[in-house]
Amino acid sequence: MFVKGQPYESIAYNKDLITGEICENKKEKRLRGIKGKVLLELFNAKTKKKIKEAYTENLIPDLFFNNIFLQHFVCGIMGSGNRNESDNYSWFDYIYLTDCDKPENINEQRVMGNVIGYAHRNNTYSGNDTRRGTINRVETKFEVTDSKIKMNFVFDFPTHASNGKIESIYWAEDDPDDKDYFYLGPVIYGREKEDSEYRIYSNTNPTRYWAINILFSYATDIHFTSPTKGWILADSNERNIKLSSYVQFPDSLKDNWIMIPFDISNNDVVDWDKAVKLLNSEGSALNIESSHSVRKYDGISQVCPYIKADGEVTFVGYYVYNINSDYYIRIYVWTKMGVQLSCVDINMSQTYKDTNEDTPFIYKQVSDSGIYIDGCIDIIGYTSKTDSQFNETVYTNRWIRIDSSGKKVQDMNIKPKIGNCTWFGKKGMDSGNIERRSYIYEFNRSANKIYLYYASIQGGTDFYQVINFQGNLLEANKGYFRFKEGVNNYYYHNVLGTDRWISRYNYPYNDYVQFCIQTLLTSKPIGAHTKLVEPVEKTEANTMKLQYMFEVDLINYGEDNY
Repeated sequence: MFVKGQPYESIAYNKDLITGEICENKKEKRLRGIKGKVLLELFNAKTKKKIKEAYTENLIPDLFFNNIFLQHFVCGIMGSGNRNESDNYSWFDYIYLTDCDKPENINEQRVMGNVIGYAHRNNTYSGNDTRRGTINRVETKFEVTDSKIKMNFVFDFPTHASNGKIESIYWAEDDPDDKDYFYLGPVIYGREKEDSEYRIYSNTNPTRYWAINILFSYATDIHFTSPTKGWILADSNERNIKLSSYVQFPDSLKDNWIMIPFDISNNDVVDWDKAVKLLNSEGSALNIESSHSVRKYDGISQVCPYIKADGEVTFVGYYVYNINSDYYIRIYVWTKMGVQLSCVDINMSQTYKDTNEDTPFIYKQVSDSGIYIDGCIDIIGYTSKTDSQFNETVYTNRWIRIDSSGKKVQDMNIKPKIGNCTWFGKKGMDSGNIERRSYIYEFNRSANKIYLYYASIQGGTDFYQVINFQGNLLEANKGYFRFKEGVNNYYYHNVLGTDRWISRYNYPYNDYVQFCIQTLLTSKPIGAHTKLVEPVEKTEANTMKLQYMFEVDLINYGEDNY
């Protein structure tokens, strides 16, 4: 007798009907009342005879079940959002065929590998797309028995579509052009006083309204250390902050750069007694003084807390400025009380230049997102030289990390890598010219993943890549690292020290502000994954049929069971 949730043994196979060769594999699956049975068949386009078939069962990741529960429990029961909100249904809108050779994993979140083919679950298609197949509505069947409901989806792929090696089959939310956009998950925080009410009114709760609306809207830098807690960097010289009519801004903090701790799960949001004034080396307010030779560069771009090995909390921040054509970074370190411990200036253009070519380093972005983890500031940019043979510029893209004293800890050549991604070939880019076709432009990171954006140049095209901390390629091509157009008033944040991302919804309107925190995935999620025993290669000589049957156990609602 199987117990739901417990593992059972499933047999998968590939069969060559011409040679008679059969390849089998045993998989361990969890019985959860839902089975996905997959049959892929190749046919000779001329004779119509079946020449190969592959059979296996799928895996539905925990992400799907957890997302359903969160949508129901947090939004529906706790009322921290629209109780009718649910995007889970769309996780089974598209079926994907890819060359991913990774086995199914219960923690999977997204489509992997090159997309060889795809089809929509409901919309038929008869065009010339070289990847897209169609749902076969005639053969797609639904059957109800005494104990199960069976849904057998049938997809057809003509000779011109989905040619290549197919090893993984996914169900997912969006078509290939949109699969890399952010996915907004359930609201995990936002209820104010009643179901689906996350409006904060200025007349009934002015302190909370002011903190949520004004502080988050006019902050210079925001860091979350948990889904509800973190730090805001603010310049209290900003009129909208210090002259708010809704609450008296503490006089002692006015006219200062301040680090403000927040906890949005508390009604007051901010504990002003723990706010920290960031002072200059003389113990005064840190402000730019244009007539002073040193303090005229006393601005702040970003600040992040850093917990040292001994547990002491410090704040590390920086300011980027330029003198003539050179760009500098001024790095500050403060105690947890805001006393300045050190200040150092580095000429990035010259310090990190290419000494062989005597060309300056062109910085594109400086980030404080790694400070919380190891106290280091991330700098990305490039040096370049001209290849006289091709009369083109070659870019050496670099990821530099420096500690709070300005010492260089890392200088990594982050050469864009193609890996086994077929996308680049369609764009006229290969391993021999990719450094002539792009340069590093933007940088995002979490604890273990680095998201790099390369801008196009000299006939290339824009693209994202994902690498790990050691520079190893995790994803050669990622279409986007952002929300889809039309998703307004949402801001994404990494929870410091983790690979988790959350979304902050912030929408002010007249006398109220709407505010909530939602879970966030950096790609559209998958509903299921199945891996074939071995790849099946489809060519223009073949048509292909894919049958995907779901068997769902019916629940006995009519009897009491003890």
